[in-house]
Amino acid sequence: MVDKQDVRKDHVDFGDDMDILVRSTGRISVLDQNFGALVGAGIPFFGVGGGILRWVLYQILTDFHAQRGYHIVMTPAVASTQLFAISGHLEFYRENMYIFKIEDHEFAIKPMNCPFHVLLLMNLLQKYREKVPLPFRMFELGQVHRYEISGALYGLLRVREFTQDDAHIFSPSENTEDEILKTVEEMREIYEKVFQIPINAENIKLRLSMSDPDKIGTDYIGTKEQWEEAEEYLRSVAEKIHRKHGIEYFEGRGEAAFYGPKLDMVLNLEDIGEWQLGTVQFDFNLPYRFKLAELVSKIRGEDIPMYMVHRAYLGSIERFIGVYLDYRKGRLPIVLNPVQVLLVGVLSGSEVDKKIRSTITKLRDTLVAAGIRAVSLFVDKVRVGKYVRKIESTVRPSVQVFVGARELESGETGIKYYNLYERQYLQKRERFADVAELAQAVLDVVEELEEPVRELTGKEYRIYEDLSYML
Repeated sequence: MVDKQDVRKDHVDFGDDMDILVRSTGRISVLDQNFGALVGAGIPFFGVGGGILRWVLYQILTDFHAQRGYHIVMTPAVASTQLFAISGHLEFYRENMYIFKIEDHEFAIKPMNCPFHVLLLMNLLQKYREKVPLPFRMFELGQVHRYEISGALYGLLRVREFTQDDAHIFSPSENTEDEILKTVEEMREIYEKVFQIPINAENIKLRLSMSDPDKIGTDYIGTKEQWEEAEEYLRSVAEKIHRKHGIEYFEGRGEAAFYGPKLDMVLNLEDIGEWQLGTVQFDFNLPYRFKLAELVSKIRGEDIPMYMVHRAYLGSIERFIGVYLDYRKGRLPIVLNPVQVLLVGVLSGSEVDKKIRSTITKLRDTLVAAGIRAVSLFVDKVRVGKYVRKIESTVRPSVQVFVGARELESGETGIKYYNLYERQYLQKRERFADVAELAQAVLDVVEELEEPVRELTGKEYRIYEDLSYML
C-alpha cells in the first residue's frame, strides 16, 4: 500500500526524509545561504544516509564485477586535453566539457572514463605483452563531470557531476559478440537481485541507437561505410538477444554515441513509465584512434581487429537512485536502507515499562553487534500510532518490531517487513521465551531479505552506524 502523502512526493522529498541527499534549497540560517548556492548547481550533495547507501552499493558492484573477470581500476579526475584530442572528445564533445589552463597548459575534468581505460590496457600490453589476456575487462566506479544548462538541472535526475558503473571490454572481433551477449545476463542479475526489479520480455525492450547518416563526420567519428557496418553488426546482436530472451528491439536514429552505435535497455514500469537503464555501446573508433589495434597486432604477430565495448548497467548512479526512489516511493532494499530495523518499546506507565526498556535495549544491542542498523524508540501506547506514522513517512525502516506489556505477557510479537514486490508490509508472528530468541527471529527475517544479494556475490554487506538521531 502506498501512503497518500507519498504520491505527492518525489525523489528529492524522499531523499531528504531519509538523509540520502541534502536538499539544495535548504537554508543555512546562520550563513543566510542555501546549501545549493555553496555546493554549486548540479552537484549532488549526499547526506549521511546517502553515504551508507553508496558505500554498500559500490561494494556490491565491485564484488560482482571482480567475480566475473573484470579488473577493478581507478582513474584521475583531470587530464591534459591532449588525451581527449586523441579520443575525439575535444572535437565532438567539447561543449559538454569543463576545460581550464594551468601554466599555459590546457586540462579538462574528465567527462568519460574510457580514454583512461585505453591507456591502462596499453600500459599492460607494453609491460606484459602476449601474457595479457584478450578480451580484457575493466570496471570503474568513475566520477565524471559534464556541462548541463542550469535550467535542466534537478535533484539527482539531471546533474553536472555523477558516478558511472563504467566497464570497458577490449575484444578481438571474433569474441565481441559473445561479450555483448553476456551483458544482458549480468544486467538482469543486478536488477533482480539487488533492486528486486524483474527483467523480462514483457517490461523491457532494447533501443538500437543509431547515427544520423547526414551528420557522420560532424557529430560522429568515422565514415558512412564504417557506421553502416557497425550498425548492421549490432543489429544482428540485437536479433540474437531477441531470439534468446524474447526481448523486442527498435531503432532510434540520431541516438548513437559519437564513437559508435549502442543498445539501450528501456524498462517500462507502472507509475513512472519508460526508464532507460543500462547501455552497451559498440566502439569501432577508439581502438584505432589510440593505435591499440596496431599495438595488439604487433605483439601477437598477426592482424587482429580490435573493438571496444562500453557498458554501464546503472548508468549515472545518481540518476538511478533518484528514479528508483520515485518508483519505490522511498522504499529501498534492506542492504541499502540507512535505517534497517526499527524497535519500538510501547510503554504503559506501569511497572512493566522497566522490562520493556530492558528488552528493547538488549534486542538492539544484539542486532547492532551483528552489524544491523537498528534504532530504538520508546513511546506511550496512546501516541504510538502517531510516532510510527511519522517514522513511516520519513526514514521508512525495512523491518519493524513492537514490544509492549501485551507482547511480554503473551511471549509473542509481530515482525513487520517491507516486501518490494508486493509494495507493502507483511508480518510474521513469532513466539519468544527471552530476548535471545526474539533477536534470532528478527535476524532470520533480516537474512531472508538480504538473501538475493547474498546469492549474487556470496557475501554479506553490513556496516553499522548509529542513526538514532533520525527518529
